[in-house]
Amino acid sequence: MTAIDRHSATWAAITAWAEQERAAIRAEIDSPTTPHDRTQVLRGRLIAITELLALTEERPVIAIETETYGT
Repeated sequence: MTAIDRHSATWAAITAWAEQERAAIRAEIDSPTTPHDRTQVLRGRLIAITELLALTEERPVIAIETETYGT
């Protein structure tokens, strides 16, 4: 996957949108008038937005070595 430029105007706009959406979703989840089924849908959207924002996080590369056990 190509790296995402965290400093681009596009990513700044995505981040701003995502933060607004997260705030709105949390407010709706916290509302006592929101039905349980709706909160489950909202929780799924919240997870998807969180995963979108996590795309810019640097993750360590895990090296996998194959053992030959003497062959």
